[in-house]
Amino acid sequence: MSKKKKPNLKKELWKVFSQYIRQRDKGICFTCGLERHWKKMQAGHFINKAIGGLGLYFNERNVHCQCYRCNMNLGSNGAIYARRMKEVYGQEVLDELYEIYDNRKEFNISDEQYREEIKKYERLVEK
Repeated sequence: MSKKKKPNLKKELWKVFSQYIRQRDKGICFTCGLERHWKKMQAGHFINKAIGGLGLYFNERNVHCQCYRCNMNLGSNGAIYARRMKEVYGQEVLDELYEIYDNRKEFNISDEQYREEIKKYERLVEK
């Protein structure tokens, strides 16, 4: 039996993590409040996954349910996202997320950690 490589594990984790986030947030867009079935929504990052590194890619406080318009058309609707983050979590959590961003090159995930996270979120999602 061949083991999955990191890119495939990352993709597999994102699939179940995204499902968890959209279910956790009950299909309500974090930035505009639009409510739809979680399957019709997306999981959007506060600090973009392309620049945030792995420490923020799967960070539950950095990712929330978003509608397509806010996440894709408005580029995560950053100004509103920042305001909502401060309302929900406070400045301390924002500072923690920025600290993770500042140290992103030092963060790494092993294949075993990916597998553990996949199992964790598989237990948390509704089928």
